[in-house]
Amino acid sequence: MLELTMLPARQGDALWIRWGNADSPHQLIIDMGTEEIGDNIRRRLEALDDTKREFELLVVTHVDRDHIGGVLTCLAETQPLPGLSFKDVWFNGWVHLNGGHVSQPVPAGGSRTDSGLESFGPAQGERLSNWLRKQTWNRAFAGKPVLRKPGAAPTTITLADGLTLTVLGPTPDRLREFIPKWKEEVAIALEKDTLHEVSPGLESYGPKTPPDLEAPVDLEILAKSNSAGDPSEANGSSISLVLEYKDRRIVLAGDAFADDLVAGLAEVAPRQLEVDAFKLPHHGSKNNVTKTLVEAINCKNWLFSTDGTQFRHPDAVAIARVICYSSQRPVTLFFNVPSTFNRWWSNPDWKEMYHYQTEYGDDNGGLTIGFSTDDD
Repeated sequence: MLELTMLPARQGDALWIRWGNADSPHQLIIDMGTEEIGDNIRRRLEALDDTKREFELLVVTHVDRDHIGGVLTCLAETQPLPGLSFKDVWFNGWVHLNGGHVSQPVPAGGSRTDSGLESFGPAQGERLSNWLRKQTWNRAFAGKPVLRKPGAAPTTITLADGLTLTVLGPTPDRLREFIPKWKEEVAIALEKDTLHEVSPGLESYGPKTPPDLEAPVDLEILAKSNSAGDPSEANGSSISLVLEYKDRRIVLAGDAFADDLVAGLAEVAPRQLEVDAFKLPHHGSKNNVTKTLVEAINCKNWLFSTDGTQFRHPDAVAIARVICYSSQRPVTLFFNVPSTFNRWWSNPDWKEMYHYQTEYGDDNGGLTIGFSTDDD
């Protein structure tokens, strides 16, 4: 079995993936949303039997508060949970921005030689670093950054039962570009009690009212709307991945830039990559979902993780691009929770006119998508 759960994560991501034997599946988590979502995930972990709290991997895609905040409240600022373990944690910290590395945990009585975490920034207040010091951090990369080097074959890591993760990004340049903004963004992301907010000035607000779609041509006009590129250096540093298990493939885009994803996908496959699902970048921002990106893959199922908090994602323009430019028809739009801005797309007249379908999760459990495999 293979299943992906997009948990309710406010405006962020919290993805729980399980695979293998249905009775005792392997599992990994990508991001944990905001601080309050971390509390919710903690309760989910506590509800598991002690023997079912082992995870192959935790990926913290980047330092934005709607991705990293929950890691603090769920893991870094609470007492250890019996049986809870992560075989590896992937996260690019300060030491990685210039290509440095961290050493791995040492046995009792040993010593560490790296001091990269000490440069994490004073606002960090040891909230994350003390926890990371005790983890196997980027072990699959020998403590070095999780990245893709342009022109080189992308790195593929194999986890339990043959599941693989291929790194689409970030690139070394994106990590270096983040250096001047690092401390500012870390301070924003780790500021206590304000993690329901997001960094100001990084994203234009989406519309408060649904688009005016009355004829088939209206959706294409909307899709062709102008949009600027994503200006956030933090988003540019986001870890993005292709997950493959048995005969299934999922793109997990974090908040990555569209052009970076297109370049990474081109190095994975010279022709249009066939995928079973695509978790869209930056929660369906029009600045990160472009015609070129949609056309880079052959996909029917498009996943959106956001409740529309703050910036009213997903943008109608981004959804129009998915429907208009997808190679497969009809497409299905998956939303982890219902919101004012994604419920527009449940309009039955629009569905019939533009040939798409929708599926919604709920505010308690989010949305779980199962993928049949060649062993089922």
